[in-house]
Amino acid sequence: MNTPPGTTNLSPDAAYEKTLLGQFDRRYLSTRPGHIFFAGAVAAALLIPCIQFVSTIREIDTSLWREAGTRHRTALGRWLPTAGLLVEGKPGESPYGYGHWFPTPPLVLLSLVPLWKIGYVPAGIIWAALKVAGLIGAAWFALREMSRVGLRAPLGVLLATTIFGIRPIISDLQHGNLNIFMMIWLTLAWGLYLRGSDIWAGLFVALAIVTKVTPGLVLVYFLYNRAWRVCLGAGFGLVLFFLVLPGLLLGFSHNLELLSSWFQMLVAPYAIHGYATLEIPNQSLYGVLMRLLSNAGILGIEHMPTDEALAAGMEDMARPDSIFGRLLRPAISLSLVAALAWGCRTAGARRGDVRRLLEYGLVLLAMLLLSERTWKHHATTLPLMYLGTWLALTCIDWSPRFRAWFVAGLIAQLVCLLLLGEELLGDDLADRVLDGGFFCWGLLLCFVQGLVMLRCMNRRGPAEGKPTAAG
Repeated sequence: MNTPPGTTNLSPDAAYEKTLLGQFDRRYLSTRPGHIFFAGAVAAALLIPCIQFVSTIREIDTSLWREAGTRHRTALGRWLPTAGLLVEGKPGESPYGYGHWFPTPPLVLLSLVPLWKIGYVPAGIIWAALKVAGLIGAAWFALREMSRVGLRAPLGVLLATTIFGIRPIISDLQHGNLNIFMMIWLTLAWGLYLRGSDIWAGLFVALAIVTKVTPGLVLVYFLYNRAWRVCLGAGFGLVLFFLVLPGLLLGFSHNLELLSSWFQMLVAPYAIHGYATLEIPNQSLYGVLMRLLSNAGILGIEHMPTDEALAAGMEDMARPDSIFGRLLRPAISLSLVAALAWGCRTAGARRGDVRRLLEYGLVLLAMLLLSERTWKHHATTLPLMYLGTWLALTCIDWSPRFRAWFVAGLIAQLVCLLLLGEELLGDDLADRVLDGGFFCWGLLLCFVQGLVMLRCMNRRGPAEGKPTAAG
């Protein structure tokens, strides 16, 4: 077999043992103290932000944007009174209207009603516990299914994945948002797909879509790969989660009214009218480019009328003010989708092939870049991308030159995604870095490097594309 440029002919086990990560794994991580250290570090990384979150949710601050003038801090703290509207709401007051702006469909809001009834601190404890338990359980399940199909990840790969992907997890725990639940559903979907339980995998994809909408790109991926049973399960789940379950609990007419309000508040401004928030934390590719080009005077913009912006719940919504400028959004979307179609060409490869995992991670990364708004804590799916990246990098026999080039890119990603934060730079400098879109550029670099690696692996063919963990 011809070996493409940038590779050698080492076996997968020998390739991992040859890397610095593999040598570190064998010498330190594979020992009992190494296992204890890794487990303790992960436990601390998950529990400390949970404690911070439960402490913060009790605090109250003032808000000009809330009808009551005050609100509990954290995302969950803001949402609990909104969930109470389903039980004790005033006539004509919508959870998707001014002062509430709940970001997801009615089923998610319904799930918060029991938490609203028990109070902020107990709700915060349960919310954080569900996230941590679900995250650990989903990770264990997916890794077990990967191992079953011959894709067992070494502890060194898990360590690298954790280092590169833990920051958004920590941020979401601190913020009390929904993104970890989205990550849980997508991880379970991947594990079930490996297991061959396609209908169930599709149901969890649908649950992820209901939770955050952007995982709709995952459904497109399975359609592209002709995974019809997964798509069938997802279609059934979308009907169940959007219409049937909330309709039975709220009444079908009321549920449709709420769905319409949610769509007009969250989806329509971007998907139909091309608006995106210019706020500095927004690190989606469209938001960053529009902000930078408008600040440089290259792109003229028009701001959303105040009444529409208040209805959408964002302070600064804008779009390009020319026909040429409005081609920016479809150009970004078409380019990224075309890049995925070009890279994700492993038809016929078995599900346990590492290329499938890398494709899945690239799709999850693309949905962050394509979104209207991407805050740093939205990127909770990064661990799945980095799991595939580190498996492919260390357990396949790349040449030293290719591996050195790729590691240099990973270091640049680490700087953009992890090190350029408030904790190290201070708030003012960190804001300037965010304004420049460095988090977005880290995501884009990760996407480009992943595509390059995937294409190189496709040239190798399935016989050489399967890493087997050592140690």
